[in-house]
Amino acid sequence: MKEMKMDITVVTLNCWGIRFVSKDRVARMAAIAEELATGKYDFVCLQEVWTTEDYERIKTRTGDALPYSHYFFSGVIGAGICIFSKSPIKSAFFHQWAVNGYIHKIQHGDWFGGKGIGMVEVDHRGLTINLYTTHLHAEYDRTNDEYLAHRVTQAFDTAQFISVTSKHADVVIVGGDLNTEPGDLAYRLIVHTAQLRDACNEVSLESSAKEVMNTCETATNSYSSPNSLKLNPFGKRIDYIAYKGGSNVNVSALSCETSWPDRVPGQPFSFSDHEAVVTKLRVSKSDANVKSLVSNDAKRETLEESIEVCDHALSHLQTSKNMYILLSLAMFVLLSMTANLELTGYLSPLIPMLRAVILFIFFFGIFMSVIWHRMEVHGILSGKLGMLIELGRPLAPETVVLPEHNVLVGGGDSKWTGVYSSNPQDCFP
Repeated sequence: MKEMKMDITVVTLNCWGIRFVSKDRVARMAAIAEELATGKYDFVCLQEVWTTEDYERIKTRTGDALPYSHYFFSGVIGAGICIFSKSPIKSAFFHQWAVNGYIHKIQHGDWFGGKGIGMVEVDHRGLTINLYTTHLHAEYDRTNDEYLAHRVTQAFDTAQFISVTSKHADVVIVGGDLNTEPGDLAYRLIVHTAQLRDACNEVSLESSAKEVMNTCETATNSYSSPNSLKLNPFGKRIDYIAYKGGSNVNVSALSCETSWPDRVPGQPFSFSDHEAVVTKLRVSKSDANVKSLVSNDAKRETLEESIEVCDHALSHLQTSKNMYILLSLAMFVLLSMTANLELTGYLSPLIPMLRAVILFIFFFGIFMSVIWHRMEVHGILSGKLGMLIELGRPLAPETVVLPEHNVLVGGGDSKWTGVYSSNPQDCFP
């Protein structure tokens, strides 16, 4: 029986490269490029490289060690994700998520990035390897997470994208900032649905050593805030490298570490506000078929819990729509009341300014209740339908009226969001 073995070293890092916001950005990007240029790594997955200037800086410096790379453009400012490779890239593809935050929450900014999952297919020493990098929506408040449904939908999209595009790959490697901790719903969705192995979990570590693998808001990072350390002195693990092998390929994790220095050499600051995750994988290929171990019960429970999250979000969206409609009506009444109102003297400019503000809020309410509401409902509904199909319980509408009919009043949304069939044959009309 013919067999081959090789070791592959992979690194993933959220580079925190927001122009005008991230501290020491240029110096840190140069230091990241220096580390990647050492030749230690076969594949590199980077997130939050928000400017092509930083991407080109890293690409130029790492040209000898990692001659092949791809940057995934998307959204207003770019998806911020890119992949570097020692081996030739044969193809590349990017999938943008249907829901990704809110346009009016500028302080969060996730929507403007047009986030999604990027994939490149590489030919590495005779193996076809699919490399994926992604960056899920941030979790800004763990106790009151308004973006939970967005992140859950993104996680399911990520898992589905990996499953569909990796059918003919010998090896699948995923590196990214998932913005979700081990055991969280989004984490379980990706691991169970895409049948991936978390490299950190596969490596034998003592329970105390698990804390060393935390990648964000750690005590050793120069950018961790005192408030975050008070809440969680050990930080949290939200950056991952996961993997799986094809039908005749076995992949195992030899090591998984946050092995980069705490500080950039010669500087008082860290490489990023996240830690780099470095994993060494052993790949063996033979004529024997390798069966993957899948926990069907865990997958089913995770999908059912995710569907509940989607249902809750769809119900909340109807409430939000009604609130925005009431807001628009209130602004219309105020606009009518001020139609004939006139002031004299130095107060005269206040009326046009007041009307402008009222008009802005009026149209904002219309936009959120009609256009944005529809976009978000369709995005979450699309994820829910996919989850039901994955469970073998596709939706069975009671009417042929589609959600697109009668846009202003909601059409047939309720028929599509609240009913599903236990019979796999009851599919779409």
